Amino acid sequence: MAEHSQVTAAIITVDSRVVSGDKPPKGAAKARELLKDFGIAVVREEVIDDLAAPLRAEFERAQQVGARLIVTVGSTGVSARNIVPETTLAVCDVELPGIAEQIRAVGLKNTPQSVLSRAVVGVTSRTSRGAVIVNCPSSSGGVADALQVVLPLLHYIIEQLDQTQA
Repeated sequence: MAEHSQVTAAIITVDSRVVSGDKPPKGAAKARELLKDFGIAVVREEVIDDLAAPLRAEFERAQQVGARLIVTVGSTGVSARNIVPETTLAVCDVELPGIAEQIRAVGLKNTPQSVLSRAVVGVTSRTSRGAVIVNCPSSSGGVADALQVVLPLLHYIIEQLDQTQA
């Protein structure tokens, strides 16, 4: 069974307002705090604009530094700039829709806006090289809701991925 102390993570904030300094990265700060509390080290943290090509590059960089969990923060809504769900699906071998549905259900207890999130959860490869990608809204509450669902399941997912060598 995978131990959380051996799991590393990357946090990618996808928000032009954070890039420009108009908005503080509260969601990323919450993710960092929760990951630390769960014994997961953050090995990469970046803030990028809402563009697919830079996000794909960040997914690749995160995996190159060994991140098995990639947390995106922001860009999950319905506007034209919200590209994270589609970009995530493009780099994943398999989607985990039940986890995303559970995240929205937990969020619904806190805000009716939870159902507006198009966030997805997926796995980049069904091998020991695979990373779990979880899309979180930009709010610290949305990040907390998402990680509350994902973190207790993480070792089960990684254990399954590690059973297949790359």
